[in-house]
Amino acid sequence: MRRFSRSNSIHNNQAPQSPPTSYTPPLSHAPMLPNGTGSSHHDSRPVSANTASSFDFANRPPVQYHMNTLPSNVVGNLSRTDQIVLRHFWESKYAENKARDLHFLKFPYFPQYPGHQDLIPYCEIYHLVKTSPGAKILGLGSANGVYIGFELFSGSQLHIDMDDAWHNISHHRVSFKSYEKMLKDPASDAAFKSWPKPLTIEFLEEQYQRWMLDLTAFCWDTEEVTELGSAAGGGSVHGDMKGEML
Repeated sequence: MRRFSRSNSIHNNQAPQSPPTSYTPPLSHAPMLPNGTGSSHHDSRPVSANTASSFDFANRPPVQYHMNTLPSNVVGNLSRTDQIVLRHFWESKYAENKARDLHFLKFPYFPQYPGHQDLIPYCEIYHLVKTSPGAKILGLGSANGVYIGFELFSGSQLHIDMDDAWHNISHHRVSFKSYEKMLKDPASDAAFKSWPKPLTIEFLEEQYQRWMLDLTAFCWDTEEVTELGSAAGGGSVHGDMKGEML
């Protein structure tokens, strides 16, 4: 059997007369080459290969890694390190929420002493969402009105027929804000200033668990949807929707 060595020195066929001072083991596999480095295909083909087809793992183009640019300016009262932590956390949650189907229904403010006309629409719609397969109520609350927040899952058949006597009830689709859009929201700056420093992932995770129960928190973006399903205009709960239900 012929043996090959990576050594450039000439080897005699006869055994050495004295013990060698170094030893170069014979190659048992092809040499490691960077991805994208050209080489002859037949050098790495198994002896038993009887076909021209192959899986080409080595000659793919070099991988281009996407590097996020480091923040160069101060946001609110966040240091450069705090901004890096926040951006890493925020972009991971943005990706996590991208496929979720989130909604809330918004009702007018209840008067100080609500009557049947005020409570019946809210209670009946709450019951429909609560008992509908494939729907889950996430939170109840008030933000320029009273709302029912919920999530729809695959196979959901939630359908609500609105009574003509029910006025000023609006449907809003909810999504997690992008990092860039969140920075432009005036509510973000106030939140940043109230957070303890330095920022930690653990603290942000605690905040996120609260935001999950409140679809009107500043991290959520909203878009009103008409009865036919078309968008009626986007915005945040703290922005475009303010006062629309008064």
